[in-house]
Amino acid sequence: MAAEFLSRVSRRFTRKAGFTLVELLVVIAIIGVLVALLLPAVQSAREAARRTECKNQLKQLGLGAINHESAQSHLPSGGWGWRWTGDPDRGYGLDQPGGWYYNVLGYIEQSAVRELGSDGNPDVVTQQQKDGTLQAVRTGIDWFMCPSRRGDAVYPLENSNGYVTLDGPPGWVGRNDYAANGGDRFDSNSLATPGPSLGTGDTVIPPSSISWGNHLRTSGISSGGRRGDVVQAGTGVVHQYSIVKLAMVADGTSNTIFAGEKFIPSDQYDDGDSNPLNEGNDQGWHQGWDIDNIRWTLGPPRSDAKWFYDAAGNRLPSQSGPGWLRYRLFGSAHPTGCQFVFVDGSVHTFSYDVDETVFAYLGNRDDGQVVAIGQL
Repeated sequence: MAAEFLSRVSRRFTRKAGFTLVELLVVIAIIGVLVALLLPAVQSAREAARRTECKNQLKQLGLGAINHESAQSHLPSGGWGWRWTGDPDRGYGLDQPGGWYYNVLGYIEQSAVRELGSDGNPDVVTQQQKDGTLQAVRTGIDWFMCPSRRGDAVYPLENSNGYVTLDGPPGWVGRNDYAANGGDRFDSNSLATPGPSLGTGDTVIPPSSISWGNHLRTSGISSGGRRGDVVQAGTGVVHQYSIVKLAMVADGTSNTIFAGEKFIPSDQYDDGDSNPLNEGNDQGWHQGWDIDNIRWTLGPPRSDAKWFYDAAGNRLPSQSGPGWLRYRLFGSAHPTGCQFVFVDGSVHTFSYDVDETVFAYLGNRDDGQVVAIGQL
């Protein structure tokens, strides 16, 4: 009797295993809320890591520029123009057609890439040089790409803009997300040309034979100056055919931008075409002076997520209103602001609402307007 009674009591108070439908729905809802709360924190942590990586890459480019200055007695040159790529046989300075990226390669442990295309002949573009240059142009370098922006360093390019150092369009190129500081104005007298053409056959016409004109100032000469006595009229630190020495950075190396992230609209990251909405992101790192690798402090840095719009909310064409600024401004994919490396190698972040006038001062190397970075 006692055993039967205890068995009945046990069955009465024993619950069946499992959840009811209501309990299951409650658990799912709680998990959903926790995931919703956790996901932004995970994304924020990942972005912080990418931003730090981007900062370190800018730091390395700045240190490469410093080492370049120590060895060559001037900051990296902007090169001859966008129809030219680097030539390892032409050294540095005014003789080097490649841009500032190419000029710092040897100072950021990328000498092997820099030497591609060497044929021992600085005065003729040989087939050996073209073959090696094609390989270099197609080389993607992770240091040149912001990790928050896009996942690859090589993108299609069917329009070569008439590279005289290649046999035709390269098909794809290594891209870049950083640009050197061209100053606080885009001077209409600045040279801004594709660079010299080849002479007879594949003979190189060096810049020593170019009349500089009013885009350059010389000591006591307003125009017609020749290389060796030129002082660039641009207000930044990297220009076409530039030789900028540290003595010319009168505002101080810690108060002058060397390079920063360039503005690229977020829906144009993977677009390799040369079209009015994609200037400044349709070529590669290897070429000489171009809006792909030089930007200006004409306005505050711009968030990639924001385009230029008119009052009615319509996207502005490339050359309409302020729309032309899109390919001359600095900018970033980071939500917190745009990062810059200064001539002294220090890296700073500026918000997208930084004072326009103050930001312009940071792009001018000798305007006498010294900005205390810590107060921004």
